[in-house]
Amino acid sequence: MKILLIYFLVLGFICIRDLFKVKNFDDYVVAGRKQSSPFVFMSLMATVLGASATVGIAARAESIGFAAFWWLGVGAIGFWFQAAFLSKPVHDLDVRTLPEIAEKTVGKTGRKLVAFIIAVSWIGIIAAQFAAVAGFIGLVLGHDAGTQSVLITAIIVIVYTLLGGQLSVVRTDALQFGILTLGFFAAAVYLFGGFSGAETSVNAVESTSAGLATFGNFNLLNEKFDFADLAMMLFTVGGAYFLGPDVISRNLVAKNSTAARKAVVAGSFAILLFSVIIVLLGMWAATYSPNVNGSVNPLFRLASGVLPLPLAALLSIGLLSALLSSADTCLINSAAIFGSDILNTRRISVVRLLVVAIGIIATFLALQGKDIIGLLTMAYSVYTPGIVAPLAVAIIAHKKFNIKKSLWYAGVCLGGLFGLIPAILATAKIATPAYLPHVGIAISLVFALASLKRK
Repeated sequence: MKILLIYFLVLGFICIRDLFKVKNFDDYVVAGRKQSSPFVFMSLMATVLGASATVGIAARAESIGFAAFWWLGVGAIGFWFQAAFLSKPVHDLDVRTLPEIAEKTVGKTGRKLVAFIIAVSWIGIIAAQFAAVAGFIGLVLGHDAGTQSVLITAIIVIVYTLLGGQLSVVRTDALQFGILTLGFFAAAVYLFGGFSGAETSVNAVESTSAGLATFGNFNLLNEKFDFADLAMMLFTVGGAYFLGPDVISRNLVAKNSTAARKAVVAGSFAILLFSVIIVLLGMWAATYSPNVNGSVNPLFRLASGVLPLPLAALLSIGLLSALLSSADTCLINSAAIFGSDILNTRRISVVRLLVVAIGIIATFLALQGKDIIGLLTMAYSVYTPGIVAPLAVAIIAHKKFNIKKSLWYAGVCLGGLFGLIPAILATAKIATPAYLPHVGIAISLVFALASLKRK
C-alpha cells in the first residue's frame, strides 16, 4: 500500500508541474508537437502495453500456449506498415486528432463520421480500463474490485489527465514504461534463471490441471490457434496497430515525421520482445502455479504467490503502470476528439471539462458491470472493418487522387456494418461466422479504391 501511495504521489508531482507548462491547445492535446523520438517511443509502448497486451496475453498463453505471441506479433506487422506508409504523411498533415485527418483527406462529413465512432466507443473502452485497474487495486488492497477501487482509479486518472493533459500523459508514460519494463524483465530473470525452485517441485507440475500440458512447447501455431486464426487476427488486431487512434495519437505529439517513424520502428521490435516475455510468464504460471480458483490471472498469481516481495511489488507496479497508461491516453484522446471534432472548439477549458465529464460517465459504466461496457464498446467493432482501410487509402492517396465521397462513405458504412452486426448478435448469444468483420474490411477497401480518381 505504501508503494502505491508513493507511486501516485510521483504521478501527482508530474501533473502539477505540467499544469504550469500548458499554454495552449497544442500543449494540452498534442504535447506541443515537439516530443523527441525516445519520448514518443516510450509513450507509444506504454500505450499499447495495456490490459489486453499484458494480463490478456498472459491469460491466452495459459489456454493456447506460445501462440498467444501473435497478439503483439501482428501488432509489430501493423507497426511496420505504419512506418512504411503512414508515419510521414500523417505527421505532415499537421493535424491534432485522427478525425481531423479524415477532413483533410476526404471532407468535413468524414471527420464527423470518424469522430462520432471513436468518441462514443472510447467511453466504453475507458470504462473497461477503469474496471481492469480497479480489479488490480482491489487485489492489492485485499478485497474484491468494488466501488472503492473503481473510484480510486477514476480519480487518479481523471486528475492527472485534467491538469497536465497530453504533456502529463507523455511524461507519465515514460515513467510507467520504465517501471513495467523493469517489472516484467526482473520477473522473467527470476523465474527462468532457476531462482524460484518451482521447476524441481514434482507436485507443482503434477497439479497442473488447466492450461499447458507441458511447459516448453514453443509452436507459433497449434490446434487451438491455427493459420486461419492468425490470418483473421492479422487484419483485425494488426489493423488497429496500423491505423488505430491511440497509436496515431503518439505520431501527432512527435516533433517531426522522422521522430514519429523512428519511434514506430523501434516499437515494432520492442513489442515482439515484450510479447515473448509476457507469454513465457503466462506459460510458467500455467505450469508451476496452476489456476486453482479458476479466475485469477497468471500475472496476478505470480505477483501474489510466487515472486519474492521486492519483485512482486515491482511486477505489481509494472502491471498497474501498463493499465493506467492506456486509460489516460484513451481519456485525453476522447476529450480532444469531442471538443475539437464534434464541438468545433479548441478551448483548453472545454477540453478539461470534457475530461471530467467523460471520466465520470466511464466511472459510472465501470460500476455497472461488464455487460453495459460491452454494449458501448460494440461501436469499436465498426472501426477496424469500416475505417482503417478507407482512411489509410485516403492518407496514402492524398494530393495524388481525388476521392468520390459517396463511394468512400459507402465503404465506411458497409464495412462497419459487417463489424457491428456480429457484435450486436453476440450480446443476444447468437453465433455468427468469425470472418464477417474481414468481409467488412474487404468491402471497405474495395469501395475506397474505387473512389479514387487521378487528378
